[in-house]
Amino acid sequence: MQRYEIRGRQTGTIGVLRYMVKFRFALIGLLLLAGAGCSSTTNSVVSQMVDEIAWLPNESGLLATMEKTTISSLDGSTIYGENLYNVGTDGSIGNSINPVDYAPNSTTGYTSLLFVSPDGHTAYTPFGTDIYRVDLPSGNLTDLFSNTNLLGVSPDAKYVLTTVTSAQYSTRILLAYNVLPAQPVRLPEQTALGVVSTRALWIDGGHFALTTYDSTGSDNVPWDHVTIYDTSGHITQIIPNASVQLHASAYSPKSGDLFVETHALGIDKFNLKTDTRTSVITNDSVESMDASSDGTLLVYCSGESTQQYQGYAVNVANGHKTAIASGMIAPFISPNADRVAFIHQLSGGSNSDIQVIPVSLPN
Repeated sequence: MQRYEIRGRQTGTIGVLRYMVKFRFALIGLLLLAGAGCSSTTNSVVSQMVDEIAWLPNESGLLATMEKTTISSLDGSTIYGENLYNVGTDGSIGNSINPVDYAPNSTTGYTSLLFVSPDGHTAYTPFGTDIYRVDLPSGNLTDLFSNTNLLGVSPDAKYVLTTVTSAQYSTRILLAYNVLPAQPVRLPEQTALGVVSTRALWIDGGHFALTTYDSTGSDNVPWDHVTIYDTSGHITQIIPNASVQLHASAYSPKSGDLFVETHALGIDKFNLKTDTRTSVITNDSVESMDASSDGTLLVYCSGESTQQYQGYAVNVANGHKTAIASGMIAPFISPNADRVAFIHQLSGGSNSDIQVIPVSLPN
């Protein structure tokens, strides 16, 4: 489904359709690159794909990176572009922040990530092959790093982790930058071996987690483990039978709980303060998840084909769960844990929009 890592086992319906759509769009982008930077109110949208969502810290709205294909009513030309959009608390998609659409970078295997700083003033996201810092009050963009891929941003917005290595290679060259100074300061280069994830899940201001290939089981499905690094490149912890794939993992900073996906596509909770591991979901095929900052609420999407990608809210303490939505591709719990926004499947997976619904802890 929506596990956007390039792995042999990820052949769910939405994942396959997504890559088909992205490949088709990439061809359009190459053929019509000259028109990809154009933006006009006369354009009519013929398809859209939501890549990523981020809540604003005060819950006054959201941001989303989206890919759109539009047809110009002036000359009938087809334009394919990616941009950052304002999103209302009801999921309505507003205006683009950048006045110019970018031709997406679909050649390296990385998807568009999106991070909003704790004060809500700054966003980080890639456009094309570059990583940008966006000043949200003004909408001004700063091109921070060229010809590289964004892996993640630390929770305090101090570090930006990048790589120039294509996702098809498991040995990744990692570069972290301190972006708080006026001129970003590059940290020593790191080499990570066996990496299969296309994003880093930051744990705190000094540590991040990557999914590392372990072995292939008798069922021909890979086993992975989670490797936690500090910003100097040292491995500080290894968690077996676990992965921190994009949208299929979460970290709760208040409780210290790391929610990981298991080989059996269940969910385990690993508390980094006590090294205690607990099974949370064992009888379902998990496609995506998110957890509240205190680790009490989990929202996940089932990959069971008969469930139409059903989304559930789970009380982590007692395992009680409630069905909350269908067509859920990836959930994003709000900062106050009273709402969940999610990428919503449309048209059999070839289009998506954003929905926002209330959520509460099941009794």
